Amino acid sequence: PKVEHVNDPLPITQKIANRLHQFKIFAIRDTLSKLSNTQYLYINLLEAPVLAFFISFMVKYYNVVTRENGAYTFYENQNIPVFFFMSVVVALFFGLTLSAEEIFKDRKILKREQFLHLSRTGYLFSKIAVLFTISAFQTFLFILVGHFVLEIPLTEVRYWLILFSVACFANVLGLNISASFNSAVTIYILIPILIIPQLLLSGVVIEFDKFNPRVTKPIGVPLMGNIMASRWAFEAYMVTQYKDNPFEKQFYELDKIVAQSEYKRIYLIPELESKLSYCMVNRAQWRNVNHQGIKNSLLILQNEITNELTQIGGSSFDDLNKLAVGRFDSTVYVSTQQFLSTIKNVYLLRQNKAMKELELLKESMTDTPQKRAAYDKMRNTYQNKSVADAVRNINTMHRIVEYDGKLIQKLYPIYMDEHKPRYWFDFSANLYQPTKHFAGYTIDTLYFNIAVIWSMTLAFYVLLYFDGLRKVIQMIENRRYRRVDKS
Repeated sequence: PKVEHVNDPLPITQKIANRLHQFKIFAIRDTLSKLSNTQYLYINLLEAPVLAFFISFMVKYYNVVTRENGAYTFYENQNIPVFFFMSVVVALFFGLTLSAEEIFKDRKILKREQFLHLSRTGYLFSKIAVLFTISAFQTFLFILVGHFVLEIPLTEVRYWLILFSVACFANVLGLNISASFNSAVTIYILIPILIIPQLLLSGVVIEFDKFNPRVTKPIGVPLMGNIMASRWAFEAYMVTQYKDNPFEKQFYELDKIVAQSEYKRIYLIPELESKLSYCMVNRAQWRNVNHQGIKNSLLILQNEITNELTQIGGSSFDDLNKLAVGRFDSTVYVSTQQFLSTIKNVYLLRQNKAMKELELLKESMTDTPQKRAAYDKMRNTYQNKSVADAVRNINTMHRIVEYDGKLIQKLYPIYMDEHKPRYWFDFSANLYQPTKHFAGYTIDTLYFNIAVIWSMTLAFYVLLYFDGLRKVIQMIENRRYRRVDKS
């Protein structure tokens, strides 16, 4: 009898080999196409160093009015935060303009090759590989020129990682636009529409707590800010520049103790003492459950003292549960006052101890003229005063604000890492906090923010793979046409 042979599907290894081969063919074709376009090559090679030189040259500020023979130093340049922000914007611009027409211009070729059933994964990966390579080169040139002009050490390579991540995000976003719209004019009109929200919602142009109250709150970053790659990139830039530069690394932990102790002793505890005094003055309302002033003051006292008990460690306060309407009395007032006075003294001792250690450390680094010169040179090379002022938020009018039964710290966000998540995936935090809490882990802000940008990039790749944006646009257009037909 004859044996009928059934065509078995290709083994998985053969499928992978075929897709890798198609990826290679697509990548070579795309690369050769770009290399043959002389204007394309020149623009993409020159735009990064030209823009880097223009921006860095214009922001290279030093004071020539109040100083004779004023010399430039990175430490005193007030425009470094502006340069960081413009670097993020430029990376977004590079990524979008580089990828905006990539799929659109291939539509005729893709239609002609449709019957070959070529791998969509191979095609998209080839586009992404080529674009990511160009973006890596562009951002490297930008960093090379910009840092040379502003005298930022090239050893600070983590800045390149931030810009490269942003450019890759913009690459994939641009590919989605390129695959979804049927006009080059429409695509390039969309680029500024996509960039403007990245500017506005980055936390630089307008501070997050100065937004419309309907979309923001005094603590953390609003949702509209958290979906912007520019916000994550700029925060990573500022935090890592201050916290991770070789000069500040020597003092950061001690600076943190001094700053947080100062905040607790000068702002937080006096505010709690004021709330406690308010309750004592209004003793006639101690049992009035409808009196919002007493109710809010006792709630804040209870919340903040609970938080302090976890921060100080080894301390206890037996009357904590009595800080409530109907249970508060003069005895609780006295015990609370004594407790606040005690923890104020604890923070004073912590601050004095850390300041003494700082003083001894700095004395050991500056006790000879040669060491003093090396100390000043290192500070002027690696640290920037404007960045330090911004991440410490020392120019804010409100050091502490009251919100939702809690006192919110606005001063020294760069030293705040004790935020407790409300739920497992809660990563909300004030801008410029040094760490983020996520899924039970405490993660350095630089690496967490870069991971967020790459997560957004992956999400847009999934959207691109399934043609999600194009399908949504077609659905909207079809609905509009049906309405026109019915009328």
